[in-house]
Amino acid sequence: MTEMKALLRFPGARKLVLTDCPIPTPDNNALLIKTNFSVISPGTEFTQVSQTRASLLKKAWQRPDLVALTLRHLANEGVSRTLTRVDNRLSRPMPMGYCAMGTVEATGSLVTGFATGQRVAIAGMGQANHAQWNTVSVNLACPVPDAVPDRHAAFTTLYALALHALRQGDTTIGHQVAIIGAGLIGQIVAQTARAAGALVTIIEPNAKRRNLANRNTKADCHASAGNAPDDHYDSVYICAPGHGRHPLIDTAATLCRDRGLIVCVGDVAISGTRKALFEKEITLRQVRSYGPGRYDPNYEDHGVDYPLGHVRWTINRNMQAALALMADGRLDPSPLITSEISFENIADHFAKDQNPDDLATLVNYRIPQNPPAKPPVPARDKPPIPAGVIRVGVIGTGNYFGGSLLPHLAKRGDVEITACCSKNGLSAMALARNPPGARALTSAEELFNARNINSIIITTRHDSHAELAAAAIAAQKHVWLEKPIAIDHAGLDQLHEQAMTSSTNCIFMVGHNRRYAPMSAHLRASLPQGSKQFRYRVRIRPLPDDHWICDRRQGGRTISEISHFIDLIKSLTDSALLEITCHWLDRTAGDSIWHMHFADGSIGEVSYLQGNRREPKERLEIDAPNFTASLIDWKKLQINGRTVLRTRFSQDKGQSAAIDTFAEAVSTGRRPELIPSLPDEINLMSRILNAANHHSDQCGPT
Repeated sequence: MTEMKALLRFPGARKLVLTDCPIPTPDNNALLIKTNFSVISPGTEFTQVSQTRASLLKKAWQRPDLVALTLRHLANEGVSRTLTRVDNRLSRPMPMGYCAMGTVEATGSLVTGFATGQRVAIAGMGQANHAQWNTVSVNLACPVPDAVPDRHAAFTTLYALALHALRQGDTTIGHQVAIIGAGLIGQIVAQTARAAGALVTIIEPNAKRRNLANRNTKADCHASAGNAPDDHYDSVYICAPGHGRHPLIDTAATLCRDRGLIVCVGDVAISGTRKALFEKEITLRQVRSYGPGRYDPNYEDHGVDYPLGHVRWTINRNMQAALALMADGRLDPSPLITSEISFENIADHFAKDQNPDDLATLVNYRIPQNPPAKPPVPARDKPPIPAGVIRVGVIGTGNYFGGSLLPHLAKRGDVEITACCSKNGLSAMALARNPPGARALTSAEELFNARNINSIIITTRHDSHAELAAAAIAAQKHVWLEKPIAIDHAGLDQLHEQAMTSSTNCIFMVGHNRRYAPMSAHLRASLPQGSKQFRYRVRIRPLPDDHWICDRRQGGRTISEISHFIDLIKSLTDSALLEITCHWLDRTAGDSIWHMHFADGSIGEVSYLQGNRREPKERLEIDAPNFTASLIDWKKLQINGRTVLRTRFSQDKGQSAAIDTFAEAVSTGRRPELIPSLPDEINLMSRILNAANHHSDQCGPT
């Protein structure tokens, strides 16, 4: 079994579908879970469905940040490339769900404390999905005590959220607590607050919800805040949504005692008046999901826990506490389950209008499921690939591949994308829906073993580049590898060892597309002989601190990109590179100056610094006796003061020409001189790493 069913939303098609997709493979710090039950949280998930079915105009209104990004791409890259980017993003499926439980099927190599067959509660959007199988970070999975039945364990995430909310509200025994909104989250916060010894008041206009809260928690219930006492509550929890200009913050402030707390649990815009908050010196707090660790890549992706003495209640410790309270009988989600459906009917459930009386819907996956046995090698019985035919397997199907490489591959009639795989299988599944006959597979190993694939394109995260490329070489495949080819010397050694032991004549090409660009070709033909001076100004745009490309475990942003610019200068000199040095201005930000010396006397400099949006991202200036050239942001090339090439509405950084060069090399079996050899690429990256770490780089020409 290599496929499973998952509930996915497709923003571009504006629909929700229960569809087949590859079973994901757990990372080193993750678990593979066979799902037994998941919980539909109606407020959050019906909102997601509504957003999915919204028109493009409404989506744009909801996400002005993405609209601004699209406009920047439009200005820099032109209409066609931007539309491709937008279509690629909208066509990518998104999972549904965030609270579930199941049994451990497999563990990553670094995972400890879990065993196959063990029951676990799992948490997190994009991890605890409505899917038959899920891969979940070790810190978002928690063993289930024997005393807790599966149906209750599926609610662990929601109770962890409630516990974190109560900690934000400093709620303890004897506190007077008001809860605005008695939907599923409000009911769970109320139940948890009562277990903590608080005196609970519910404010909810829906009579059925009020009655349920009263039976379940013995809370005082009011249809409106006007019926509850003012200036009375230590903490007020807003568990109802509030968008635009709404009165929820002011209402909560009226209910609070002097110096009380307002805790926003629901999707609440902060729009209170100053007077209401100022007079009582109200503290306003926000709940970020299930506790400390949420949205921290170190915690969620890399399995790094916070020390107990510094962070008492992390996501996982809140989950443990919730399960312990359920085992002790002090928390019981049974009264909150208004319906139970089988997983095969989940899409029909969301197709109906939301019923305001519904609270939790429990999804039952107890249908026959075979374990994900080692998948068969695809199309192993097909005859060998005819000469000149290019059948591609893609590893890593994210935004770069879909937006930058796929459009150019699709234009070539001799290139067939046969199969693809990605980290969680979803982007691979989206890609496989377009090329006719393409398959979404579960692992890179399947691509390496496939006889009907002769070429591998690798566009994964950078820490996996060297290992995947070495495996592809060992499988005797032609390889297109995105830069950087490795992020450390261990990866380079792995590539070097494989290159030395491989007897194949397969093509190996790094995605240094700038050397293949039309403007680069024109420059190369125009440059005079002899020594030249190259000044390459690269002005990078800031990225969020938590963006994966900034992670030092991925090499950091500078190491991931700098070979692009050094490689271009090297290709234009057509001379041996003698030395590279690096001067870091701010290594954390990536700001650096790189110098190169070549055998013909040429000197190169790359100034790689943070820049503003008003200046060109890239500007290359070349000087020699009686010669000047200027290449500005891949839109204009000037030689000796005259504009010789210009593109007004787009950039051409050479992706199309690079794809053509790779395809022709694979088709003919001959590597053109413009493609550096693998030893040359290894040598260049080794010297970049040495320079970055201030080691001696005078180690011979390349």
